[in-house]
Amino acid sequence: MRVLGHDLEALRHQVTGYLSDDITHLQAKKQRLMADIEALEGDYEALRGQHQQLQTTYAEGLSQQQIAQQQAWAKRLAVALATHLQGRLEAALANAHPHALQTSSPRPDAIAPSTTAIQGLAALDATIQNTLTSLQQDLTSYHSSLSQQINRMQSAEQQGEAILEALVARLSQQLQSQMVTPSADHNGYGAPPSDGSTGSGPALPPGLYRSPQPGPGETAEAYPKPSPPLSRSPQVRPPMQPQPRPPARPSEASPTKAIIPEAGSFPTQAQLQMGLLMVVLSTLALSLHNVIVGIIGYGGQILGLIPIEEVLSLTIPNSLLLLWLRMVVVVPLLALVAPRLYPRVGHDLQQLFQNSDRRPLVQVVASGGFLFLSQVLIYKAIADVGPGVAVTLLFMYPLITVPLAWFLFGDRPTPLRLVVMFAISMGIVFTALPRIYSDITGSGVSLWGVGAALLASVAFALFLIAMQLSFKRLHPVSVSLLQFSTIFILTSLILIVGSFFGLDPGEPSQPARLYVGAGLLGLLTLLGYLFNNYGVKLLGASQASIVAASGPVATALLAYFITPGEKSTLLFIQWMGVILVTLGVISLSLERLASQRRQARRSAVPANTGQWH
Repeated sequence: MRVLGHDLEALRHQVTGYLSDDITHLQAKKQRLMADIEALEGDYEALRGQHQQLQTTYAEGLSQQQIAQQQAWAKRLAVALATHLQGRLEAALANAHPHALQTSSPRPDAIAPSTTAIQGLAALDATIQNTLTSLQQDLTSYHSSLSQQINRMQSAEQQGEAILEALVARLSQQLQSQMVTPSADHNGYGAPPSDGSTGSGPALPPGLYRSPQPGPGETAEAYPKPSPPLSRSPQVRPPMQPQPRPPARPSEASPTKAIIPEAGSFPTQAQLQMGLLMVVLSTLALSLHNVIVGIIGYGGQILGLIPIEEVLSLTIPNSLLLLWLRMVVVVPLLALVAPRLYPRVGHDLQQLFQNSDRRPLVQVVASGGFLFLSQVLIYKAIADVGPGVAVTLLFMYPLITVPLAWFLFGDRPTPLRLVVMFAISMGIVFTALPRIYSDITGSGVSLWGVGAALLASVAFALFLIAMQLSFKRLHPVSVSLLQFSTIFILTSLILIVGSFFGLDPGEPSQPARLYVGAGLLGLLTLLGYLFNNYGVKLLGASQASIVAASGPVATALLAYFITPGEKSTLLFIQWMGVILVTLGVISLSLERLASQRRQARRSAVPANTGQWH
């Protein structure tokens, strides 16, 4: 019994071990099967999604195929109906006129076109459409290239006409300077001499200061038909004996030309003082205009006591908005004032729009466009680098007008002009370099402000050149009104079109202050224009340009005293740059004044005796 019990116990242990091994093996297989089942379930879900996608794709393809089949069946049905209707019609006609159709019985094989023929026609139609599309694209490209070539030819033609006009004018002036007109020796007065200015030395500062100014050598009150202002004009010899001079009509007077007065026609001391005061007030008004633009763009403290927050950040869209608000004030007021300054302004504008020659209108609109671009960029520059630096950089335009006048009109620069250009270049470097350095070092002053001011100067130089061409055929008051109207139209169009492309102006922090500031800008612009108008009449264009050339210094001083701060405070080297640029522009005005006086003296001396009359 013991042996049997021992054997049974051993058998039990052995069976238990086998069973435990089997259980462990089965559990491992179970886990593997569970993992395989989960993987199969994932594959099933993926296959199910793919199956659904395939079903969707198949349904779409089937629907398209059904549509194509329906279209094919519709075509076949249409053909069958047409054949059937044709047969019915022929039968009816045959019954009505049995002898009329005996010779023209239709052939059934020619009536019902086959499916292959329809497909061939469709393929032919697609091929023809593709060919026509490619031909249209080729024609469009040829048309655009021809248009570009024609535009280049037109621009070259205009440049050639301008060069020929300047050449003819210079030749006629040289011939007139060598001849003595008998009528000038015997009548009571000689024709007023024209300005001897050139494109390098504007009589007044830019449109930011004299908004708008006629450009180099002209002012807003020049006579309606001046001689070409970008070339030297001969001086008509004054009479041998002074006689009473008849009063000039408003449309014929040229009070802004720098004329050596005849005996008894010198302005009084009171008139000179009043003219000087008017020009100074004009310069101060338009310098204050720049300071107010800075206050709107970056705020500050008025006189260091009254803090004012930034009203509107002057980005390009916001600058357009501010310029538009300014034009809303200026254009209606100038339209009311213009007939008082020049009574024939309406007649001039009517003739300009009715004239078949569109070049004068294009020249005026182009000058207004360049002035618009200059104003937008200078607003951006004033907000970024301050009024003093921005306006000083704007005064670098002689660096562009002098080479352009030489290239377009043959006005070779004198040594003095070359020295002045070098001085202005150094002044620009002295003024802009600290701002550029501060931007590189990361002090927060925008480098784009310097670039905007330089681009504004380039645009203003082109504005001066375009205006010179405008003054050959139109009175400056009419030109000014058209330029302001052009700016108003351009700002309105760009703001409207920009709103569709997400270029909306920002919301001002204080709308009431923005409207008040824009109104002040418009009033200061008009006051500067009127003060300059009457000041030049009393003082003379050349003398007024000398005073008006102090615009950068006046703007920098007003900005420093009215809104002291980081952007209005200049370093010593920047003050030196402002003074250099101002002296350079003044030197150009003095050179023009001296040239006019030399021409007047030469014209007053007879060529045969060399003595004064």
